[in-house]
Amino acid sequence: MSDRVLTLVAQGEEAARELPMPFIAYFLITFALFLVALGVTWSFRNTAHKVPMSTHVDQHGRIQIEGHPSHPGHVEGTHH
Repeated sequence: MSDRVLTLVAQGEEAARELPMPFIAYFLITFALFLVALGVTWSFRNTAHKVPMSTHVDQHGRIQIEGHPSHPGHVEGTHH
């Protein structure tokens, strides 16, 4: 019985596949990709403050947004 167990254990070790790179390489690649994503996110910091916009409430109680980036001077809610 123990011979069969030893044979199965030996076969299991042979069937195990090794990674194509050392384990630390996977960590370093993942960490580098995280830093790249962090850099992209960091590059967009404070961009909302660069777009000048003003809001006010008209006589009907609707909020109007002036200076929308796609239409400077455009007042939301108007058709022209």
